[in-house]
Amino acid sequence: MSGSALLDRVTPGDHVCWVVDDDRVRADTIASFFIAGLRARHRVIYSGDQPELVLAALRARGADPAEPLRTGSLVADVPESSYLAAGYFDPEAVLAGWAAERERARSEGYLGMRVVGDMSWARRDIPGADRLAWYETMVNTIISDGFVAGVCAYDRRVFEALDLREFMWTHQGAAATGMPYDPATSLRVRRVPAGLVLSGEADRSNRTALAAVVDQLFDDVGDDEREMVIDVSELRFADTAVARILVQAAHHGRVRVVGCSPALRRLLGFTGAAEAPGLTVDGGV
Repeated sequence: MSGSALLDRVTPGDHVCWVVDDDRVRADTIASFFIAGLRARHRVIYSGDQPELVLAALRARGADPAEPLRTGSLVADVPESSYLAAGYFDPEAVLAGWAAERERARSEGYLGMRVVGDMSWARRDIPGADRLAWYETMVNTIISDGFVAGVCAYDRRVFEALDLREFMWTHQGAAATGMPYDPATSLRVRRVPAGLVLSGEADRSNRTALAAVVDQLFDDVGDDEREMVIDVSELRFADTAVARILVQAAHHGRVRVVGCSPALRRLLGFTGAAEAPGLTVDGGV
């Protein structure tokens, strides 16, 4: 089947675990995702073991990569240029590198940035690869400001099923052959000056991603008395663990949760909202 539609609803701010099992579909999907990004004036970056196949897929779709490569709006490199630039996997350094790339793209006038990382390098005997799940969790804190779309490709033919599930849970959403990314059933976390805006569905599959962003809610605020707002009016579903994450946020500062459904209000009460003096819960419409 064609993979051209698998990622067509991914937008800046999304962090997607893409489970791949077909090389042709992978190349077709990346080409489609990148062509859409270039048209939207995004900087697009591929990091993986087969950059030449990505470039060939672009040419097959009539998109000559020569000019984007020359200007830097397209980058297609091996993991040794990003994930393994230190000669091993140093997640803190890689995160700092992506943050720098984000700011560089902003300063150069791009309207967004799209990154596809082919994570198959992690199956090699690479020092530091055991910290990949932590790294993927922290990527959410870089993406949450809504400028970068991050897609991490995991080949089910080389990753163990239990490892693959762990990596999936560090992302906000997922896609696979025959299962396009769907923002309505995924979690979207957007950092805004007032706090956070949550939409979609928050549950076991993405609560780790949510917790990583919420844990940094008060970083760089600079005002201990400032109230941070978490807008959940577009959250279609949340489970008990997600309610607990929201309650725990109020132990670090003043938090107002707005747009609560009756179901989420009950969950917040069940998980200790009344015992969190810094928490205010407003209902929905």
